[in-house]
Amino acid sequence: MTSRIRHVNAAGVVCAALLAGCDLDGNLTVSDAEAEATMFRGGGSGSSCPIWQCGFNAAEVHGASIRELSLDGEVNGAGLQILRVVPSAPAAVGGYDELEVVGDSFVLRNAKGNTITGAALIGTEIELGKNGVKVTSVMIAGHDTVPRWAAGAGPAHAYALSYLADGVTERNVCTGDVTDARASVALVLGGETYDLDEKTVAPNRPGWFSIACAGSAAAKLALLGYGPQTSATTPAQRQATLKMITADYCGGGHSYTVNGTPLQWENVSGSVEVAGEPGALEAVWTAAGALCLESTRLADTAVDCPIPACDDFDLADGEWITYVPPPAL
Repeated sequence: MTSRIRHVNAAGVVCAALLAGCDLDGNLTVSDAEAEATMFRGGGSGSSCPIWQCGFNAAEVHGASIRELSLDGEVNGAGLQILRVVPSAPAAVGGYDELEVVGDSFVLRNAKGNTITGAALIGTEIELGKNGVKVTSVMIAGHDTVPRWAAGAGPAHAYALSYLADGVTERNVCTGDVTDARASVALVLGGETYDLDEKTVAPNRPGWFSIACAGSAAAKLALLGYGPQTSATTPAQRQATLKMITADYCGGGHSYTVNGTPLQWENVSGSVEVAGEPGALEAVWTAAGALCLESTRLADTAVDCPIPACDDFDLADGEWITYVPPPAL
């Protein structure tokens, strides 16, 4: 699936720092990079938890969400729309005036079908507005690649997206613990958006893309090898992953976890496995939430729906199985 936007480009001068932000996807877990994110250890503000495992806020500019945007100029839930894309000076010279999201990465294309990606996009501005009037510009200020946590999955493209918060101060769209306005801490997922209240997947949305900040549920989904354009997974498999990451046992959107909660996980395909000895069985997961529940991620948690124990279920019955490791010594 390819998402795109075409606009007339301004002449090649690039305004220096113009980008957007992120809001906490709420009550997520954090993982241990050395264990390829199969084991979550505590973390959070001021800890040594790697940024791709600890939660940031969802992408925003001036307090308005840009967690999802339309490349076709449609208005998002915050009333913002992409007005046009202004490439960097070298890209403008080449006539690269069409922005797409392909393979969960930004691509600029020209009329001849040539494309540029990665670091060559640095300096490109995405102008955002309301009712056709410009509000701000988000700039692609940096690019990097991040290893995925699934066996055999190629790296994810990560971007630094920034904007001018007060006309002078450059700010990363991914807020929270990030202090570097040009830190590459955002992934882009094309053709799909995520309802973080209901913890559901909205697939098959041509022209739309999601900005997933490091540590968010959508970013973890992609790093686990469940990107909508970079995997052969189904929407149901991706929704099961979203439910699992956020501990939405009952399937109605309520998360029974907090940021920094330890967790081990394994998927049915075997691309993600538990590192070391598994802890206490937590749950088997489907797109509807926990198929069965043996122990809660947070001790002594009262779950507000009836869920059977896991005596008659195993990983083959769902997409994921999770374990709660013993407390760190």
